[in-house]
Amino acid sequence: MTHWNRLFFGALTAACWSAFGISTARAGEPIIAGYTDYAALTEQVKALPLKDEVRVRSLGTTLGKRDVWLITIGRGEVDKKPAILVLGNVYAPHLLGSELALRLAKQLRAKSQTDDGVKKLLERFTFYVIPRPTPDPSEAFFTKPYLERAGNLRPTDDDHDGKQNEDPPDDLNGDGLITQMRVEDATGDLLAHPNDPRLLVPAEAKKNERGAFLVYPEGKDDDGDGKYNEDGPGGVDFNRNFTFKYPFFKQGAGPHQVSEVETRAVADFCFDHPNIALVFTFTPEDNLMHPWKPGSENGPQRTFLSGADQPYTDFLAERYRKVHGGSDAPAPPAGAGSFSEWAYFHFGRWSLAARGWWIPKVAAAPAEKGAADTPLDSRAADELNALRWFAQEKIDGFVPWRKIDNPDFPHQKCEIGGFKPFLRLNPPASEIDALADKHFQFLVGLGELMPQLAIAEHKVEPLGGGLFRVTVTVVNNGYLPTMSDMGHITGEPYPLQMKLELPPAVTFVQAKSRVELPRLQGNGGKHTQTWLVRSIDTKPVAAKVRVHALSVGTAEAQFELK
Repeated sequence: MTHWNRLFFGALTAACWSAFGISTARAGEPIIAGYTDYAALTEQVKALPLKDEVRVRSLGTTLGKRDVWLITIGRGEVDKKPAILVLGNVYAPHLLGSELALRLAKQLRAKSQTDDGVKKLLERFTFYVIPRPTPDPSEAFFTKPYLERAGNLRPTDDDHDGKQNEDPPDDLNGDGLITQMRVEDATGDLLAHPNDPRLLVPAEAKKNERGAFLVYPEGKDDDGDGKYNEDGPGGVDFNRNFTFKYPFFKQGAGPHQVSEVETRAVADFCFDHPNIALVFTFTPEDNLMHPWKPGSENGPQRTFLSGADQPYTDFLAERYRKVHGGSDAPAPPAGAGSFSEWAYFHFGRWSLAARGWWIPKVAAAPAEKGAADTPLDSRAADELNALRWFAQEKIDGFVPWRKIDNPDFPHQKCEIGGFKPFLRLNPPASEIDALADKHFQFLVGLGELMPQLAIAEHKVEPLGGGLFRVTVTVVNNGYLPTMSDMGHITGEPYPLQMKLELPPAVTFVQAKSRVELPRLQGNGGKHTQTWLVRSIDTKPVAAKVRVHALSVGTAEAQFELK
């Protein structure tokens, strides 16, 4: 792309974004008080650096001129030690993920000065934290009209009419929110919920039901094509732009895999840092409350959790559930093109994904259950529960349906209303600190479970004539294997290597000085390596054996040939 094309594209992008009411300047008030916009997040990130233990840099600059910040926390040669990568809101509307990731970085920084356990943890491991990989669309949380959007600033033609972003939602009732628009229509496939008419559910012909409504995002037919809000602000969704199960030609997927500044920056960082052993992501695609399960594979591609990895992922999920304490978590959405699945299936690392928070279950009131001839209907159970929770917590989370004159529907009743954006995905800010403490406890606890190498035994047997047999046994004393089985399949993580270091006068008769080791199971998995070497020196010869992998660590032993 030429310089002038870049200028034009950037101007077009800013114009499209501004047309929707989202500025690239500092945002306004958040829809949920207490959350951190990009400018405040940047200030807090830049305040983190501490001696050699905390470093901050940008992985890239987005189309909106915002940095994708990386926080590195560790001691010594941080890129040569096993590392845990933490990502915040890979799904942009999930601002809680960004808040939790930033708090985890702050706690690691603070406790690295006072807590002996954290000090030891940072001597052994490095933590990479990317608190907000989606800085551009995340600003929609702070800008009216509020609308949950996942796409970045790339203009898109979602309705394939040759124009970009020409029919976005509109705030018809002027309340600063983009909710829903329901239109009474005999051809509609939705009807009012039997237990709560605020909600709409699909009509079921087998129950002798007929639909009465059509539903659209709040707005009008801006481009006059007879469709409503079908080509909004668009953009590419970070969490749909990765290579695993990439959703070709779907809205939000982008022109091709890893097409965006943000996704390339994160993917390049991962591949440039083979010391990453485990990835922890905050995302609705939760695999800790709902662990992945193995399945049958009919081809060379792997699309299910490896059966060999399941005992470990189940154990980690159980530990998370105990620390978190929550229950009845909603089912995760499909992860097509998601970062957390890419991290396991293509990057080959242990990948843990947490929603972090969800609306807790609230029992239905007797009045809601209805009379004997109107039993409690199970449809829209999550939405019904959200309404109950909003009422219990005195949260104004639903806009009552109100009639509005809409020239697009001159002879039909049109109403605006529905759930307010963001409130079902993100908790009140007063809950974030407690949630951060739980996730910090879980994250620190992962250090105890990571692979830990040790030289269990080294033996030198003189065979006469300057010939020696050297036998070394390495053991993994940690809980997790030295790599996941999926990592072994992909070949992405660097394998363990064992090297026997000897003076030049000593020659190797059998086996090379450096050999590749197999994947070691946890809790005592071991491997024994034997060399035959010949020394022309009659005096004892110093020898050293080193076992190493960037994502696992190092174990060494020194001895003599004599």
